[in-house]
Amino acid sequence: MTTQWTKEQAWEWYNAQPWIRGWCGYPSNCVNRIAMWQEYNHRAVAEQIEYEFDLAKKTGYNAVRAVVQFEVWYHQHDSFMANVEEYLTLADKYGVKVMFVLGNDCCVPKADYVPPTFGEQAVDWGYHSGIRRGPHAGGYTEPGYLPIDDPAYTAEYYRMVDELAAKYAKDPRVQVWNVWNEIGNSRREMMSVPYMEKFFEILRSHDPIQPLTAECYLYDNEQKPYTPAELRALELSDIISFHCYLPFAQTVQVIEALHNAYGRPMVCTEWLHRIGNQRVEEIFPLFYLEKIGCYNWGLIQGYSQTYEPHGCFLEIIADPKYHGSLQLHLWQHDLYRFNGLPYMASEIATIQKFSALADKRLREMH
Repeated sequence: MTTQWTKEQAWEWYNAQPWIRGWCGYPSNCVNRIAMWQEYNHRAVAEQIEYEFDLAKKTGYNAVRAVVQFEVWYHQHDSFMANVEEYLTLADKYGVKVMFVLGNDCCVPKADYVPPTFGEQAVDWGYHSGIRRGPHAGGYTEPGYLPIDDPAYTAEYYRMVDELAAKYAKDPRVQVWNVWNEIGNSRREMMSVPYMEKFFEILRSHDPIQPLTAECYLYDNEQKPYTPAELRALELSDIISFHCYLPFAQTVQVIEALHNAYGRPMVCTEWLHRIGNQRVEEIFPLFYLEKIGCYNWGLIQGYSQTYEPHGCFLEIIADPKYHGSLQLHLWQHDLYRFNGLPYMASEIATIQKFSALADKRLREMH
């Protein structure tokens, strides 16, 4: 379709899929997306990716959400494209479908922006995302910066999207195009909306077999999306995607609000926030029951350290008098330890149980 799918077309596609359940994040031996996609140390990264695909399959997962990195495409084009193809080949080997994320507003102000370098990547141990002053550190006041803001790179970003769409718009290994991550985040508000709209336009010009989506992630007191940038993202999307790191009752409200407002298939493209009282044993069965696709953040503990709390929580952690609701003794994200053992075996058992029930339901339907 070169235009937005109708609701009927979106549901026809969605009902033909197994229940989508998977994860986001980087291979355990990568601190960031440069490490994941660059030439340096590629063989070790590819081996870890395959290990994690196998682990995910045993967990019951059948999908992964992966963010591409413009700078690697721009500076190491040929190897980047080869690595993307290898990633899809390995995913397919283990029955895992891929959602590619193309744009991303989760960033830091230009004064704090460090242009990426290639080779060995620095790791700040003990900090969420492996970055001492990353997007989640808190205390920023200026809008986040993206290289696409620089006119010298804007057209190149569009060329990357066009090339990926031309190659994979008809490839069934790619399940969904996540056009933009958290539009308006990092105080960018409407800054990225024109870029996002252009990404949608480019992708649709290739008549993709996959749906396009850009998610909401902020909610008002009734758990409804409320920023103009998010509402524009949802307006353009074939299927509705959202991030939700809220406890059970508030997650139910988010689902109901989105269902009532849009009536399209839904996928939660980020979830799992133990520190904030969101639990696998509650949320995963809810997504199963509602047949909402879901991707929790983090399969396995790694250099990116997303099991650590957001940096904005560090002042609370340092306060000996804190007695609030945050469960700061728990991992924030991730399901497995470095050695491949579960963080909590009960969580893995829950995922396996409801994944098996979903597959059984699909067999019975056919």
